[in-house]
Parts: sequence; C-alpha cells; structure tokens
Amino acid sequence: MALQPNSPTEKKRSVVSGIRELWQASTAPNPSIKDAKESRKAKLLATLSLIISILLLFAFFLVPHKFTVFTILLAVTFVSYLLSRSIYYQFGIYLFVYVFTAIGFLTIYTGNASTAETAISTTVYFGLVVASVLLSQTGFVVLVSLSIIASITIPFYSNIPVEENVNAMRIAGDLFAMGALLFGINLFRQSLEKEQLAEVNAINQTLKDLATRLEDHIKERTQEIEQVTAQVQKQSLRIQTISDISQEISSSIKQTPNELLTKIAQIISKKLDYYHVGIFLLDKDREFAILRATNSQGGQKMLANHHQLKVGGAGIVGFVSQSGRARIALDTSADTVFFNNPDLPETHSEMALPLKYGNTVIGVLDIQSSESNAFNKEDIETLNTLTNQIALMVKNIQITDEAPKGVTNQKIKISSKDIKRGYTFQPDGSVIVTNLPEHNLQIQKAIASGETVVLSNAPKGSTPTIAVPVKFREQVIGVLHIEATKENRNWTEDEILLIQAVSDRAGLALENARLLDDSQRRATKEQAISEISTKIGATADIESILRTAVRELGAQISGTQISVEIGGSKD
Repeated sequence: MALQPNSPTEKKRSVVSGIRELWQASTAPNPSIKDAKESRKAKLLATLSLIISILLLFAFFLVPHKFTVFTILLAVTFVSYLLSRSIYYQFGIYLFVYVFTAIGFLTIYTGNASTAETAISTTVYFGLVVASVLLSQTGFVVLVSLSIIASITIPFYSNIPVEENVNAMRIAGDLFAMGALLFGINLFRQSLEKEQLAEVNAINQTLKDLATRLEDHIKERTQEIEQVTAQVQKQSLRIQTISDISQEISSSIKQTPNELLTKIAQIISKKLDYYHVGIFLLDKDREFAILRATNSQGGQKMLANHHQLKVGGAGIVGFVSQSGRARIALDTSADTVFFNNPDLPETHSEMALPLKYGNTVIGVLDIQSSESNAFNKEDIETLNTLTNQIALMVKNIQITDEAPKGVTNQKIKISSKDIKRGYTFQPDGSVIVTNLPEHNLQIQKAIASGETVVLSNAPKGSTPTIAVPVKFREQVIGVLHIEATKENRNWTEDEILLIQAVSDRAGLALENARLLDDSQRRATKEQAISEISTKIGATADIESILRTAVRELGAQISGTQISVEIGGSKD
C-alpha cells in the first residue's frame, strides 16, 4: 500500500532525510581537497569536533564549576571544526589532538583534577586514539613521546597530591603501552590500505590495459571495416565500370571486326585508366598469338610491325596463351616471365587474361600499367566477365568471317511457339521447361521498350520482379524474368547489373550458337551434295544415274515421293 504524502510516516521520513542532508552538508570537506584519504581525514575531524562541541555545550551547563576547562575545550574544538571545513584542515587536526592530550596534564598542573589517573583517562587517552587515526606516524610518535615525558614529570609540576613516584611511572607505562598498541594498529591499517591500494591499482592497471587493448582492437576493426568498405566501394565501382564497358561494346557490335576489337581496347583503357591494352588472337595453327587491336601509340607501332608472340614462348602473353591461366607481373623488372618491349617503355606491371571459348583459348587480353603493383586477384575475377564477352564476340567474328556472304545480315527468327516457351529455375535447383506468364505487364513492357523493368516493394498481392530483355543487335530475342520469394524484396543495383550482364552474354551466346548451327547445317548439306554427286558420277549408264539420283534424294528428304522423267513433248 502506498503512503500518502501527508501521512505521519512520510513526514517522519522527510524530517530524517532533512537532518541527514544537513549533517552531510555540515561535515563535508572543502571541495579543493582532491585526495580521497585526506578528504576522509577532514570529514572525520569535522564530525568529531562537531559532536564534541555539542557535548561540551551540554556539559558547560550541567557542570558549571568546570567553566574554564570546558571553555578552552569548546573554543579549541570549534576552531578545529572551522579549520576542518577549509584547506587548512591539517592545522585543525594538530590543534585538536594536541590540545585534547595536553588538557589532561594542564588540569594536573592547575590542580583541577581529582587524581592524575582521572585527568589522564579523561582527555589524554581520547586524544591519543584520535591522533592514531588523524596524524601521520611521525606526528603520532611525537605526541606519545611528549605524553610519556609529561607523565614521568608529573611529580614536579602537579598541584594535586601524589602519593608515590611509581604512580607517575605507571601512568607513563600505560601511555607507552597504549601508544605502542595504537601505533601497531595504525601500521597494520596502513599496510592493509597499501595492499588494498596495490590491488586497486593492479585492477585499475588491468582495466586500463584492457581498455587500451579494446581501443586498439576497435581501432584495428575500424580500420579493417574502412578497408573492407573501401574495397567494396572500389569493387562496386569496378563492376559498374565493367557493366558500362560491356554496354558500350554491345552497342558497337555493328562495326567491322578490326574496328570492334580496337574499340574494345580503347574502352577498357579509358574506363579503367590503363596505359596499354592489347588484344591477341591465336592463328589457325595455334602457333602464334597475333596482336589484332590496341589503344596505345606503342601498340600501334607493334601493329604496324605485325607483332606476334609464340604460344608458350617468352612473355606473359606467351605463357597465358598456352596455359589458359591468367598471370600478373606486379613488378616487371623482377618477373622472369615478363618480356621487355621497347615499344612500351613505361610498363611497370602487366596482367594477361585468356580469351576462352568453352575450354579453348582463342586469344589473350593483355593489360599494362605504368604503376607497380597495379593489379590483384580481384581484378582478374572482375575482368573475367569481360573476357568472356570478348571471347564470344571474337568467336562470333570468326564464324561470321567463315560464313558465306549475306549470312551475317540474317536476323534471329523465333516462332510464336518459341516466344512463349522458356526455362524456370526451381528452389530445389532444377530447371524445367515452362511457358512465360500471360498478360505480364513487366515482360510486355521490357519487350516493347527494350529496357530493363524493375518492380521493387510491390503492392500487396504482387511480387517484386525484374524483366531484362535479351538483345542482340538491338533486336529483342528473349526476356530474363526474375520473381522474388518475398513481397518486401528491394532489388539492389549490383543484382540488376548482374542480371543485365548475364542478359548481354546470353544474347551474344545465342547469336553465336545460331551462326554455328547455320555453319554445321551448311556443311552437312555440302557433304550430302558431294556424296550424291560422287555416286551419280560413278556410272555412265543413264538409267543407273537416274536410279541413283532418285534413291539418294529419297534418303536425304524423308516423307516425300521422288520421280524423274526424261523425254520431250510429241510433235
């Protein structure tokens, strides 16, 4: 049950709390005292002197015949209290303990004490106890020594009856024993405080070391995060640059083969800020890698001199053309594989990547920088996507060069049945043949505009999707349609760039496959014509020739009836 604000208990608590706050304010040390130990001494002196001052006031009225003694004690105690609240608290400590110790001997001297033992036990013992707490070891020893001397000399200045000197000696012995006991306790207390202080210092040092290590760890982690962030940003920028290069290359597909390869070299050099970019293609016998395109002035001299390198021979290009593995020379002056080319004197690091069609090396992309240590493994991984596209284009050029005139201008023809058919990747990893969704606005818009259509954070009941047209030579030949499994999916820029890059590669691969298929069909047709011609020409008999022609045509063209007639019309 909660107490009412005006209840007696609540009022009592308020009074007690007010008294406590007043007492704490009355005994608080001076704020300028920063040392904790000295601050405790000042507070203890203020507490003792304030309590004794209050008690002396009561005693002053209860025992009026002790007016002189109580007046001196009250004055000394109150002055000690005032000093305890200031920066001169040390003077207050000495004043308090020395006067309280001396007052007992003073009463013996003035004859106000009934006996010497009573005078000593009244104030001296109290003064020594307080001194053991407040004074330094030296100050306490001095006080005890003076007290013992004053006790031994009591018969010489005492104005009260003293029966025998042995009493003075006994008092001195008691004071010595008490002083020794208090001194030992003080030593033990100080030793204990030193141990505790040492433990606290050790703990503080441990915490400080831990904090330092934690700060160093946080600093290291921060630096690592900054480095990773910088690497991610650099990688993201590199991926974006590669995507831009890919789009520019795709837009230049209508150029002649030499123009296209030169354009690729110039784009890579400009976008990635490389000193020299060269594209080597292997000859038909796969003996030499021939420089076909470059961007630099030195490279143009090499082209004019029909520069070529033996497959597996000297230089990084020769190594890559044979091994099919990318290679980096971080310092061309130290790499034994590097071939020093006088036409490219500013080269300090080089990277070569194979151009592969399937598992077959068809060329090499050679990149050189005027800076040392300009390349790393991440550059190889990033540029691999670009080399795949270049390899597809190169193969497409080679197939186009081998095809009869007029074939290269054909467009990919897709039937209405093919347009509706597609392939879907299932959650279990399988790929099934399926039909494209009917009346899908994203797909229709992508086909009609030829641009990527992105739908993120779709309305309730809808699914976030991406529709990327698959194009070749500005002709939409398909659509990559991606649906999210969650309605709150937000497509990232990297995901969109990845899908667009795959779409570009798919368009090139489809065109390449069409050209290859056309070449194979043409080769099959030429082979069939050659075989039929050989069989027909194997005999000179007219009937045998006609029979052979009908039989071979029937075997090649299934589902038909073939006949041949010879003769003219009747006149």
